[in-house]
Amino acid sequence: MLRKILNFLQTLRTPVNHRGIWRKTKAQSLVEFAITLPIVLLLLSGVVEFGFALNYYLSVLDASRQAARWGSNLDPFNTNGTDNYTFYSNVAAEARYNLDPRVVNPSYEGRRIVLDPAIDDVVVTVFSVNGTTVTRYPTAGSYRLYGNVTPIFNATTIANNLVTGAPNAGVLVVEVHHNYHQVLKLPWITPFVPDPMYLRAYSIMPLSAAEP
Repeated sequence: MLRKILNFLQTLRTPVNHRGIWRKTKAQSLVEFAITLPIVLLLLSGVVEFGFALNYYLSVLDASRQAARWGSNLDPFNTNGTDNYTFYSNVAAEARYNLDPRVVNPSYEGRRIVLDPAIDDVVVTVFSVNGTTVTRYPTAGSYRLYGNVTPIFNATTIANNLVTGAPNAGVLVVEVHHNYHQVLKLPWITPFVPDPMYLRAYSIMPLSAAEP
């Protein structure tokens, strides 16, 4: 009787080949594939969307860096010592141009990152460091292209990060704030990832014209 029971249980096991090696049935493989496929698709679509967002962030970072590098050779002051707002608007325009070349060249064909005047922004600030004293320019507050965000840097944040004994210096800070809208907009991603996704990047460059 015991032998009959063991033989019956043996028939319920996964089939083996003539060498006694376990092998899967086609039905079992299809079931496993059907179970894992949605998970694989979820992971793959998430990686693709993240790749798009990362690519946009790198472009935002490059735009801030290029604008800061370009503005580091200019003078933020008028001849009478007042704030030269043309300097600030030009630096902000340079950042915008690097994101969307069509603002200057209407015939441009290629990828564009268009800043939304309602939620995006470009912030340009100059700091003059004299010992432990930090002065911000423009004197009325950081220049904001659209006036939508609070600047990342102010005189206090710069002063708190000064190195003891550092020489006097002038620095230019360019911040780019952009809200990235998902490209795929898949219903299983949007509940977990904000759309739009807030991206911000900044670059700091020496500005000799602002040295004390």
